Amino acid sequence: MKINIKEIDKIIDLRPKEEFERDVPFYKSLGIETINIDFFVAPKEVENFDKEKSYLVVCYTGMLSSIIVEVMESKGFKKVQSVEGGIGNLKKAIN
Repeated sequence: MKINIKEIDKIIDLRPKEEFERDVPFYKSLGIETINIDFFVAPKEVENFDKEKSYLVVCYTGMLSSIIVEVMESKGFKKVQSVEGGIGNLKKAIN
């Protein structure tokens, strides 16, 4: 899987805060706004996001992020994708 990071406006990380915080340096190196949202509040939280922007949703395995992508698409988001295989595959696809 290849991800064109230049086409991403915001990364949404659904992992627990402690796991997310370990990867803050990685995210900062990408130069893309990244937020950490709990999976269970994400469906409500994304309602406030700009539907014109592009989003990359990541979790540990790709399972939870694919669910949130479906939720976002059902709310009218057009440019949203999940990272198959989760954070590990994101790091491989970028580096």
